[in-house]
Amino acid sequence: MTTLKFKCTLLSDVILNQKAASEGQNRTLDFIPGSCFLGIVADKIYSDKSGIEALNLFHNGTVIFGDAHPVCEYYVEDDYENPKISNCRSLKIPAAVHKPKTDKKNAYLFHLVPDLSSDYIKKLQLTQEKSGFFDFSFVGWNNVKTAKRVHTDNSMVIKSAYNRSQRRSEDEQMYGYESLNSGLKMYFEVIVNDDKYKQVIIDYLQGNKRVGRSRTAQYGLVNIQFLGKTDKEYKEIESTNNLCKVKHKDGDTEVTDDCAIVYADGRLIFLDDNAQPTFNITADKLGLDGTIIWDRSQVRTFQYAPWNYHRQCFDADRCGFEKGSVFVVKTTRKSFESQYIGDYQNEGFGKVLYNPDFLLRAKPVNGLYQYALDDNEKPKPESEASEVRKQRIKVEIDNLQSQNNQLLSYLAAQKAEELKEENVFEKVSEFVIANKNKFSGEKFASQWGSIRSIAMKHPTFDELKEELFEHTIDKNGKKEPHAYLTHGVAKDKWKKGGRFDIFKKFFYGLSGYEGDFAQLVIINLAAQMAKQK
Repeated sequence: MTTLKFKCTLLSDVILNQKAASEGQNRTLDFIPGSCFLGIVADKIYSDKSGIEALNLFHNGTVIFGDAHPVCEYYVEDDYENPKISNCRSLKIPAAVHKPKTDKKNAYLFHLVPDLSSDYIKKLQLTQEKSGFFDFSFVGWNNVKTAKRVHTDNSMVIKSAYNRSQRRSEDEQMYGYESLNSGLKMYFEVIVNDDKYKQVIIDYLQGNKRVGRSRTAQYGLVNIQFLGKTDKEYKEIESTNNLCKVKHKDGDTEVTDDCAIVYADGRLIFLDDNAQPTFNITADKLGLDGTIIWDRSQVRTFQYAPWNYHRQCFDADRCGFEKGSVFVVKTTRKSFESQYIGDYQNEGFGKVLYNPDFLLRAKPVNGLYQYALDDNEKPKPESEASEVRKQRIKVEIDNLQSQNNQLLSYLAAQKAEELKEENVFEKVSEFVIANKNKFSGEKFASQWGSIRSIAMKHPTFDELKEELFEHTIDKNGKKEPHAYLTHGVAKDKWKKGGRFDIFKKFFYGLSGYEGDFAQLVIINLAAQMAKQK
């Protein structure tokens, strides 16, 4: 058995609908299912008619295409300009992690809470964490692993069906698309039980590919890279042989037993004797002997209908346990190894971890076990993938402008305007996320209103610089500062907490841009910062 490890970078927004329903809000998955990578290879092999055994590659589990999970970009000592890329594949937040409503910094592992009916636990009002991916490879105090959130940004757009005969939007045909934003980096694995298929999969997966919905429009472009060298391969959280002592009820008696903690790294689907999905499982379905302690387990379920592209229809519904589900199993087994269980393993379903370290170790406080979550919001700098995409757009603009054609020139101007707006929004977003708490205060929102008014009247960088920072007046033969931020009441408010220096550094960073770029940034920044307050 050989494990091939890949890195997937989103070059454009990607739509991966959670459900097939066409009405109501349609949410996107925050990971790429293994079925997408299986489809990439299958499409190539079937179209080439290469004669490779499709049954072994796609249908009987000889090859397993794993799910792609996002990679954590983290920062050291507030160095937001140079993000570090974690070398570990992130995992869905375990369903056993519960956070108090009154405490956002700490969490508790459900199976390690000794008495769920105690007054102390009731006052905490524990709520289950249901969304997000975390990197569990970071080591905090006392050698306890700290979970660091991986930010997966989404976008929402509203579109309309098109009436070709009348050349306008179709009436009552509005719909929304939620998508994963471009620039996100992800890791996934492909497990090959027969090495003769290894090179075929590497060749067919590498390069720029399309996944998800609306692939013929502006969505779905990804770049897949094979991490062949040992120093480039990412790490994965592994199973351990450490059992966990769990207090639970056996009938009316409260007992403490050695238990295995089973974490669902992938979605789990189990079929009964009639080949129908079932939730009525026993410990042997989880690859263990013993008994599942359901009152200490924390699971979530899913249901969706997969789309069959070849037949152009939906297949039968699939139902199962969602990623992040945690099963507590009373067992006598002593040795554990990560594996795939259940059905549809070829599409990435069924991966489980036994006794992962992050579900066993926590800090004892007041007789409970607190769990460290690093959930701070961090600014996300412009990614390598985003920069590559922007360079590609600039090349397209140059090609369009080089053609002596009025329509192509118009399209080039539209593309250039769209690229400028994207750059404006990125600059504003970075400043807001990094500094919104430094500009707090009930009366400070009016300051941003004044800044916006000034920006509306002065379209160039030099004019704005003069009005905000450098304007002076002659007084008794001396030049005194008289710009908006350098005199009067505004000066005192902006000097407090270093606000003036922060804003000035940001503004002067806009000097290298042409035209009205600085004006657009300041107008949008002022509007967004005022909304924050």
